[in-house]
Amino acid sequence: NVSYGLTMSRLSKAEVSEKALEGLELVSLSGFGERLPSELSGGQQQRVAVARALVLEPEVLLFDEPLSNLDAKLRRRVREEIRELQQKLELTTVYVTHDQEEALAVSDRIFVMNEAVIDQEGTPRQLYEEPVNLFVADFIGDANIVKAQILKIDGINADVDIGGIRANLPHRGLVSGEVSVAIRPQSICLSQSGNGNGIPGTILKAIYLGDHIEYTVDSTIGELFVIDYQMESKPSSGAAVSITLRNQGVSLIPES
Repeated sequence: NVSYGLTMSRLSKAEVSEKALEGLELVSLSGFGERLPSELSGGQQQRVAVARALVLEPEVLLFDEPLSNLDAKLRRRVREEIRELQQKLELTTVYVTHDQEEALAVSDRIFVMNEAVIDQEGTPRQLYEEPVNLFVADFIGDANIVKAQILKIDGINADVDIGGIRANLPHRGLVSGEVSVAIRPQSICLSQSGNGNGIPGTILKAIYLGDHIEYTVDSTIGELFVIDYQMESKPSSGAAVSITLRNQGVSLIPES
């Protein structure tokens, strides 16, 4: 399998064998050369595919949904291996995926395409924290898109009213009036109703997932998806809550 491309390149048998073994060593599969595909795990099969490409010494390596057939834990481990290998070889790599978390984990730069047009390109942090439009905000990670009102501009920031909560956010070229705001699920804090000056809400759904709880909350600014890693208050379905926002993970969207 690993030597196929080398054989088609008309190298000698000795060269093919040597380079194939080097490729297997590169992906930590030394000693696996004689095994059948059925004797390899899903992750090992994926590494064989990587070795098959690398032995040809390409200038650019293309991965097209390489982890789509692997389970969640294996996907995470193999994507880390691919990233480490890419950095070790300093090889330009194009990685195509519909998995947003995967894109954030393996990339130096991300290009988000919508209907064959690039909507935004930048670092993972730029795309997550500064989406240029509603599509990018919703596509890169989960986001609650709500309406807000710019009250005034102060330098590079805008004083914004979000359902009664005041926030000071980079204005991103917006100057006044109604705007759209992206709020990441982990940027929303829930507390008992009546605590503080938050937005009133009601828990519609609470799902316990071990290290965090996911909530669906009905509020005066719309239905919100909330991820709580603190798990201190643990409100149940039907509970009245007060909603406040953390400083990070809230951004104005320039193109609404």
